[in-house]
Amino acid sequence: MRSHSKSGQGIDVMRTLLKVLLGVFVLLVVTVAGLALTLRATPPATVFDLKPPSDSARDPRPVLVFGASGGTGHELVKLLRARGQPVVAAVRATSDRSRLEPLGVTFVVADAMHPDEVLTAAAAADFQAVVTTVSCLRCDPPPDFVGNRNVIDAARARGIRRVILVSTIGAGDSHDAANLLTRIALARILPLKTQAESYLRASGLDYTIIRPGGLRPDDKAPTGLGRLTEDRHTLGFIHRADLARLIFAALDDDRTIGHTFAAVDPSVHKPWR
Repeated sequence: MRSHSKSGQGIDVMRTLLKVLLGVFVLLVVTVAGLALTLRATPPATVFDLKPPSDSARDPRPVLVFGASGGTGHELVKLLRARGQPVVAAVRATSDRSRLEPLGVTFVVADAMHPDEVLTAAAAADFQAVVTTVSCLRCDPPPDFVGNRNVIDAARARGIRRVILVSTIGAGDSHDAANLLTRIALARILPLKTQAESYLRASGLDYTIIRPGGLRPDDKAPTGLGRLTEDRHTLGFIHRADLARLIFAALDDDRTIGHTFAAVDPSVHKPWR
């Protein structure tokens, strides 16, 4: 009788444990589903009408690109080089240069976290502009403020007036536009990007800040329909190649100086489509 009683108790414990695990699983499914529902685009109320970029370099001086070996940086360099624009790519010693080398860029080794290296890079030529896409979610410490601050300081020290900073929707006054999933995933990074934006605005340089929405997976094709907007409530998604086209056009359009934009693709309502 005692062994049957122990066996029954063991079965009851197993049943209780299974119920708890099932409850946790259901809760996780509901939570994930709820977060997924926040991944809906909010179309921009207004769109900034960018001038088409020039087919040829209107300024023969090179553009200095920090983050050139990353996805967005690489796409931007391709566009610049396609029109014959000289480009200097600032890369770390360990960066993969294989995609950039065929494009005919000039390399300078500079880790954005090392201000002396950044200053040396900024002195490598008479640059017309600096573009920085410096960001890293997994780095410790993350470079999103310090790295970009070093780039801004170097630009100012070397007399490079034009700076374009790639930030993200969710930074600064666009915080409430970001979906809950983004705010959770970027909880450590968003305050740093906000600091970098504020630092650039206070620098006295001819700045443009571009905040992309969620970046679409690389297996999704660009649409060519990316747009800039000053609507602080917009949320959307964009392919890196489409984001690069907007940065490229902003370089040529002086009306973007002193402005902060969101970059989204109004034709994309969910990132996986």
